[in-house]
Order: sequence, then C-alpha cells, then structure tokens
Amino acid sequence: MAKNSGDSTIKFLIYVLLFLIFVLLMLVLFIIPSIKNYKSKKSDFRTFNSQNVHLSKKQVDLSRRIESYKKENSKLLRSFSTDFNKTAFVAFAENYFTNVTLSKGMVKDSQSQFREYAFKASSQSKTPVDFYRFIDALENYPSIVKINFPITLVSKGKNIELDFNMSIYKAE
Repeated sequence: MAKNSGDSTIKFLIYVLLFLIFVLLMLVLFIIPSIKNYKSKKSDFRTFNSQNVHLSKKQVDLSRRIESYKKENSKLLRSFSTDFNKTAFVAFAENYFTNVTLSKGMVKDSQSQFREYAFKASSQSKTPVDFYRFIDALENYPSIVKINFPITLVSKGKNIELDFNMSIYKAE
C-alpha cells in the first residue's frame, strides 16, 4: 500500500502541477491582456467623461450668454428682420431735413446671412447740427441704417445741401 500511496501522491502532484501550469497559461494568455485592455478603456472613458462634463458646462454658460444677449439686444435683433419702408424713412428724415429724396442703389449680395441695400440720400438743412441730430435719431429707427462716406455738405444760400450714401441691412 505504501507504494500505491506514493504513486497516487506523485500522480496527484503531477495533476496539480499541470493544473497550475494550465491556470497560469490561461492567466498569461487571456486574463492579463483583458485587464490591460479594460484599464485602457476605463482611462479613455474617464477622459471622455471629463471632456463631456467640461463641454456641458461650456454649453450651459454659452446658452446663458446667448439668452442674455438676446434680452439686451432684442430691439437690435428685431431691427434686422424689419422690412425697410422708403416712404416711412423719407417721412422720418423730413423731421430733420427739407426736400429729402432717396434713390435706390444696388443690392449687395454677401456671404453672410444679411442682405445689404444701398441708397443715396439728398436733402437740405439749415445747419449741420440737423445732420448730427438725424444720425443720433437713427439709433431709434426700426431698421438698421448705416451712413457711409463720403458725406457732402455744400452751402447753397441760406441752406446746406447734404448728399450721403447709406446702407440698410436686413436678415435673409
């Protein structure tokens, strides 16, 4: 029996040794590379998650700033969508000038989302101060009006003849 017991112990130790080799081989071939891959993916996930949180905070901040801008500049934003009325503008300008004429120039197509209309205005005034009051009053006009150079002021008797170019902007 002693011989049998020794043989079975040796067989048992060989089986245990083979099992340990098999387990180590499985660890080296399958489990350790999977752990490395898992750690790499987990690191990538943390990076993407932190970037997502950062970008979400930026988006919230940007949307707040946009809403604040819309509230502060609501009149200006409405002005871009207002249609330009030539007769209403002439009536507005006659509060500051006499003999106002407005001739339409060309429509300038641009790459932006706005269309620019060019006009040439001619009028008469008693003093140059009227022209500056007109420029200040354009801030409250319902359309976006830009006075362009050259501005010609020519004295004709008691009046001053004004010729200037202007651009009107409208959102498309």
